[in-house]
Amino acid sequence: MKLIDPELDLSEDLIEDMWLGVSVASQGRPGGRVLACGHRFVKLYGVFKLRHMIGRCYLRGNDLKYNDTDNHWQNPDQPCSHLGDLSTQVMCNMGISASITQTEVIVGSPGSYEWQGNVHVNWMNPDNVFDTKSSSFPNTQHRNIYIGYSVTQARRLLSQEDETIVTGAPKDSKEDARGSVLLAVKQSDRLTTLQTLRGEQMGSYFGNAVATTDLNNDGWGDLLVGAPFYFQRQQEVGGAVYVYMNAGGRFDSVPSVVLRGAAGSAFGMAVTAAGDLDQDGFQDFAVGAPFHETGSVMIWSGSSEGISAEPSQVIWGSRVSPGFRTFGYSLSGGLDVDVNKYPDLLVGSLDDSVALLRTRPVVHLNKTIRVSPEVVDPNSCDFCIQVEVCFSFMFSTGEKSNRDNITIHFTVTADVTSIKSRLRFRDSGQSVFSGFLSMPKQRCVILSTGLQSPIRNKVEPLVFSLNASLYEKFPKKRNAVQDLKRLPVLSQTPRPIRTQIHIQKACGSDNRCHSNLQMTAQFTDENQNPFSTQKDSQVLYYNVSINRLFLEVNINNTASPGRPAEDAHNAVLNISIPPSLIYSGVRAKRDIQAVMECSVEDNVLLCELGNPLRGNQKVQVLIIFQPSEISLDTREIQSLLQLSTLSEQSNLVPVSVSMLVEYSLQTSLTLIHMPGPASFSGHVIGESAMKKTEDVGSLLLFTLQVHISGKPLGRLGNLQVEFDWPREVSNGKWLLYLTEIQVNGTSEARCAPPGNIINPLHLMLSKEKEKKRSLEEVQEVQEKKKRRSVEKGQEEKTLPVLHLQGQKKKSYTLDCLHGARCVTFVCRLVNMKSSATLTVRARLWNSTMMEDFSDARSVLVRGRATLKLQTNKPTINMEPRSTEMEVHIYPEPGEQQDSGAPLWIIVVSVLAGVLLLAVICTLLWKCGFFVRRRAWQAAALHQGRIMGKNEQGQRTDTDGFLIHDDQNRKFTKHWVTSWSDAH
Repeated sequence: MKLIDPELDLSEDLIEDMWLGVSVASQGRPGGRVLACGHRFVKLYGVFKLRHMIGRCYLRGNDLKYNDTDNHWQNPDQPCSHLGDLSTQVMCNMGISASITQTEVIVGSPGSYEWQGNVHVNWMNPDNVFDTKSSSFPNTQHRNIYIGYSVTQARRLLSQEDETIVTGAPKDSKEDARGSVLLAVKQSDRLTTLQTLRGEQMGSYFGNAVATTDLNNDGWGDLLVGAPFYFQRQQEVGGAVYVYMNAGGRFDSVPSVVLRGAAGSAFGMAVTAAGDLDQDGFQDFAVGAPFHETGSVMIWSGSSEGISAEPSQVIWGSRVSPGFRTFGYSLSGGLDVDVNKYPDLLVGSLDDSVALLRTRPVVHLNKTIRVSPEVVDPNSCDFCIQVEVCFSFMFSTGEKSNRDNITIHFTVTADVTSIKSRLRFRDSGQSVFSGFLSMPKQRCVILSTGLQSPIRNKVEPLVFSLNASLYEKFPKKRNAVQDLKRLPVLSQTPRPIRTQIHIQKACGSDNRCHSNLQMTAQFTDENQNPFSTQKDSQVLYYNVSINRLFLEVNINNTASPGRPAEDAHNAVLNISIPPSLIYSGVRAKRDIQAVMECSVEDNVLLCELGNPLRGNQKVQVLIIFQPSEISLDTREIQSLLQLSTLSEQSNLVPVSVSMLVEYSLQTSLTLIHMPGPASFSGHVIGESAMKKTEDVGSLLLFTLQVHISGKPLGRLGNLQVEFDWPREVSNGKWLLYLTEIQVNGTSEARCAPPGNIINPLHLMLSKEKEKKRSLEEVQEVQEKKKRRSVEKGQEEKTLPVLHLQGQKKKSYTLDCLHGARCVTFVCRLVNMKSSATLTVRARLWNSTMMEDFSDARSVLVRGRATLKLQTNKPTINMEPRSTEMEVHIYPEPGEQQDSGAPLWIIVVSVLAGVLLLAVICTLLWKCGFFVRRRAWQAAALHQGRIMGKNEQGQRTDTDGFLIHDDQNRKFTKHWVTSWSDAH
């Protein structure tokens, strides 16, 4: 570029390091002019040679040479003067941004007015050299906001007729330096701001680059603003471009779309209108990201709906040239450099390279696919399906060329909607065929296709898909300029087209099957008897003996009013398996001939009902389950059933079946040890005289065992044993005296029911060694007693005694209903696991037996123990279990003699006694014993009495009495004799 002109004074004008080309603009027409600026151009001023960096711009023709015959355009007015100080424009940096039209030159000078910045618009009349006008922003005393850092001018922004100046001030927006973009119009020699758009983030340099273009073809220009230093650390975002869609001459303060780049990429450093690159009738734009790896340029396409969030194309600097760096630092687009009717894009960098990206010709490709026949008979089709694919093309510029060959790479996919294809091509043997077609010589291809057997899915249509792309073969030599007509691209991303045919089936002429599947279900037992129902829900009375549960499902495909019943193809029953059950199997009910295939996937049972399930057909099946997790906490068993079919039916809704669980505990109560025959003997002892339990009588030992099947109750309740204990006889005397109840297998070692039932007299318990005596020892003692009684009985039988028939002995039975008073109490089995043992110790009240049952041959005392359930869960129940507790009591052998004798012995004895008495009386009478004497006939009798030693020597009176000195009191002598004369 030849810069020397008459006004250049090399002694004062420093062009070295002026950064010429920092901004370049073109009039955009053949024979037009080019504007190039260097904002670091310095003018030396004064004796001290002050360096005033005012900047400088040059206008040149297409040959970029100075033409002294075109002085009017070759030397435009330089608006920044080197005279003055910083408050003026001596450091304006003019040319950091620039734009040119057919009549105007617009340059930005961010250093004017102490870095407030400014924009200079110079209008020149092409026909009159002396007709010029200049406009700029006034000094508003807003320092350091950099107005003019970027600049452009366009119509149809704020007005359809007037030009609007758009400039960026990247450090504006009051004190937070968020940046702003000013939209201004020319009013005489001043630029007046009509609207200001504010930035989003401090320091993002909002307004670093600006561009305008009509993205949606609404007749109004839209605004693009770059902010290359925007960042979001967490989202790893670096740089942003704000798209403001024009709303009829006004822009909303909130951007319509915000595009964001990669972290550290400086996305938005350059933004330019690229023209209609793809020839779709909508303008496109380009965004530079110079620090995205080695740099990249992204292309966005306009449309009637605006722009998308993702670019339509990304161009990497490393692919353009391996040594390219900061690719995309500057952009210029919209010009057709190679005159192929497509706009090109010029990309600059901070390196020593510039790339011209030429737009490749755009081809509109038309493709068609036809398949015949439209309905295929699956029973007679051996590659009977013919697929024809055809192509045609046209350049987006409207040109049709029969000379240029275009190679198409196409792919046909058969049965594309099925997971497992039902078709295969003859040539490839698969469901996909790929090939090449060169146009215009060849335009159509016919492919033969056949069905793969067996065909399970006859309802879904056979869908064919065709996709095509241009076959690109790049030349080996890339240094020479290539003819882009041989390297076209498609106008849009290739999209597949589809067509379909049907498989012959009994579903009417429209090839659409309308089924009418209906279903009912209920739970049954092994005999197929439904469980009882309460409040619209079945009830299962469960216990551990139940091994299988059945779910009876009845399905039919019968017509109903307004609903036909055509074949239901691929009819499948989905059953959710309850967590408490395990699937075991399936079988047809009764004589229904149906073959069911079921499988379990993710706890869901899938059963195939038929392909197809014909109209008016019925299916009755039994799903077999095994209980696995039915526990005391199980409240309900629920399953969801869903029918599905490839045929059309809109009223297929899930069917829920539920069953409430009433859990029945399986328990047992067993008397594993009961006392042997007990005996009573000895003498009667009063209650108050008893000190120890062994004073009461014989030891009685009962052992009960409780067992529960399945899991323990835990916090849901407790088992308890209820005793009906014969404590007293009917007259209130003690009978069986409870001394202790031990419990094993629970958290409580002893049972101590309320009411002072255990050892109410507080007698001292037996010695520890007796208390801990095992069952075997107790049995051994009882066996010894039994043997002794038997042996003694045998000895008595051997004695030569006379057995006389006397009064018969009695047998007594004492229980809670007859002869005994019972007390009822409960022993709770707290925290019992699977089993527990209760050991009941009692004493037979010996005195009661001696007093009330001395005439007893035997006494049977009977009590009862009942196992019951205690819970507040209504779903848990148990049938009570009872057992009787008995003890047989006998008198000790030899303790009682027969008190009675036969009647004849008694009569003879009485008669013998009377006879003996008569003989004695006769003898006494003979001896005169019964003769009475008179007083005068009485004979003298002698009487005598023995006296004690202490009475000898004492005085006596005439009657034979001792006389004491104490009031002459008389006492009988120990022995006295006296004589008297009887007459």
